[in-house]
Amino acid sequence: MWNLDEKKLQEMLDGFLNFQEVWTLEKVKNMTLEEYTNIKKDNPNRDDFTFWIESKLDNLGSIWGGSAFKFGIYRRNDESQKESSSGRLYSQNYAWIAKYGNNENEAFNNIKEKIIQIIQASQDNNLKTIEKIDFGDAIKWKIAFHYQDVKNIKIVNIFSKNVLDLISLNEFKEKLKICQIHKKLLENKNLSLVKMIENIAIPLWNKYGMDSQNYIDKMKNLFSEYLNKKKLDKNTINKYIQVIENISKEFLKENLYSCDLFSFDQNINKLNKNEEFKLKNSNGHNMYSSALNYYKAFLIDYYEQDIFITERVQSEESNMKIIPLNQILYGSPGTGKTYHTIDKALEIISKEEKIQIPSEDDRINRKKIFDEYVKNGQIVFTTFHQSYGYEEFVEGIKPIIDNDENSQEVKYDVKDGIFKELCDKSLKNYILSMQNENEIDLDKLIFEFANYINQDFLNKGNEFPLENKVSIKKILLNFKDEYRSFSLGGSIKSPQSLTIDIIKRDYLNFKNKKILSFKDIKPKYDSQSDYHGNAIYYFMFYNKLKEFENIQNEKFKIKKEILKSYIIIIDEINRGNVSKIFGELITLIEPSKRIGEKEELKVTLPYSGKEFGVPKNVYIIGTMNTADRSITSLDTALRRRFEFIEMMPDVSKLSIDCEGINLQELLKAINTRIEYLLDREKTIGHAFFISVENLESLKKVFKNRIIPLLQEYFYNDYALIDAVLNKNGMLEISVENKDYLKNMTEFIESDKIVYK
Repeated sequence: MWNLDEKKLQEMLDGFLNFQEVWTLEKVKNMTLEEYTNIKKDNPNRDDFTFWIESKLDNLGSIWGGSAFKFGIYRRNDESQKESSSGRLYSQNYAWIAKYGNNENEAFNNIKEKIIQIIQASQDNNLKTIEKIDFGDAIKWKIAFHYQDVKNIKIVNIFSKNVLDLISLNEFKEKLKICQIHKKLLENKNLSLVKMIENIAIPLWNKYGMDSQNYIDKMKNLFSEYLNKKKLDKNTINKYIQVIENISKEFLKENLYSCDLFSFDQNINKLNKNEEFKLKNSNGHNMYSSALNYYKAFLIDYYEQDIFITERVQSEESNMKIIPLNQILYGSPGTGKTYHTIDKALEIISKEEKIQIPSEDDRINRKKIFDEYVKNGQIVFTTFHQSYGYEEFVEGIKPIIDNDENSQEVKYDVKDGIFKELCDKSLKNYILSMQNENEIDLDKLIFEFANYINQDFLNKGNEFPLENKVSIKKILLNFKDEYRSFSLGGSIKSPQSLTIDIIKRDYLNFKNKKILSFKDIKPKYDSQSDYHGNAIYYFMFYNKLKEFENIQNEKFKIKKEILKSYIIIIDEINRGNVSKIFGELITLIEPSKRIGEKEELKVTLPYSGKEFGVPKNVYIIGTMNTADRSITSLDTALRRRFEFIEMMPDVSKLSIDCEGINLQELLKAINTRIEYLLDREKTIGHAFFISVENLESLKKVFKNRIIPLLQEYFYNDYALIDAVLNKNGMLEISVENKDYLKNMTEFIESDKIVYK
């Protein structure tokens, strides 16, 4: 990359300062789309922002390779019509990444805003903020690099993710984020641009850069993984890897494994003009060209990972996975089961509703989005315990609290549990997502009709007339103050109740002329009669409801909804009596038995008598602490209907240097001993140590969390606890004072004195 003398170093310094002078923050804020990206035929003396970053400043770190999509939006050379696809949108003059906007101006404004954020964060030395900004890694760190204080550099001018990963793993023995790599490389160093290049960048590039053996080996491994995903056999994979090496040595002056996509294409053009290469390829049954085609496809995939990191790579990986409707995260204490339920819920929503979710590193914004879905009722959370029952989960009879102090009457009503409420919401959404927009919203129609009757008649002391002296006398509410039924009656017969459920059952059939007279309204239960006993009243009601609908038809037309995901998170699912809590729902939660599937099932609930099923857009996420109870002790029916995802201690989340203590090795050692003495289900999770920053906080974790847990595990057998702690002195040996026990042995062994 660099072979520098003083003259070249001065050129780099001049270019760095010249860019800062031309492209000030104020100029970027007022930058137009044409100033951001342009082409030579429109502007032979290109001076646009992207040209500066990629070409004019190339000597300060290259970002060549991949496509121009790395800039978010770019000016097209080819103005022919092109179909938008795969997260890319095209107009006649521009192409851009779809996640940034629906048109070129919207996309550019969003991209410009991100660039402004990058510049401001760079000038504030806020590398963590840069890491979180949703823009391609290479381009955003290249921009950030050029807005630093030239006398106090905090970002190294190496922008290849592959090279940075090699530096991280080899120099720091762990995989770090890019912001962490820069921090560790320049921590406590106050280096100017030139000194940083001489002392940090050049030595690292020589060791890990694209021409280094470290980099070449890394690319070979990545290419091998790529071919393996393409289902090639091991022998072919090995041949292709060697073929690329052979072509480089025999026909080219550089190693193809060191090339970016741009230089790879240049080398392919050279090979296509080489007669010796073409002859050898032909004699080898096109093995060379086949290997090169695979390697180019790999390079395209590799470079586009940076461009589409949130939109393409992550979404494609998640789309490849079939998300289970019912899943349980299980593992020992402190492995992040409850923590990861948020990630699992967002993964479901992202895949099923085709929306973009912030990366896992951006926990704050992920939690904000999660909270929004909780607020709108798409995600609910509950914890099972020994007293938790069917009544809280599905439905039960509950007393209605009367606010009247003088009331002596206790009323009871059937109240929905948390899971049934969620299922009712999801069912309504599922129905609206499937219905034609010309259909009516029956709930809204009934609600508005009831409001009209109340306001214009009943509240004024008048009954609402139907036909032949039959009228609506009052409207009854349930315990939630929702309309429950209409009381219909004539002058002689006592009023009869027409419930909302019956209206929903009959009204669409009435509208569609399947109910032509009162005799077509059937009894709800088995009866000797051919039609319902109150059918005459009901038929009159339906006529009036239809008249009301006809007057305000447009008001009740359904607004079709997209199918949404509804999620219940059940923490500590193994602490409740699952058979008792789920009841008949244990069958209904099976994927094939969900509403919307071919074999959908519904049951009649015991308290309300209503028909009930679990819609296909309801997801159940449970957590289970294996230290409390093993999977094998779970209800067999439950185990068959859930997928189990093991959450093991992840030592990579921990520091390797906490004031001289390697927390990763510490946790490994403790868990190895626990697993030997007990089993792997009792191991300790990384979350216990995740917030440890110094020895004092480490002591507190052991004193207040680790040792009490070990006391529980080993039933206060301190010899075993001390063995787990490797006799590190955390357990103080208690020396008993024998003076206090002088008379105890004599007392215990003597006959007891009987006191009067």
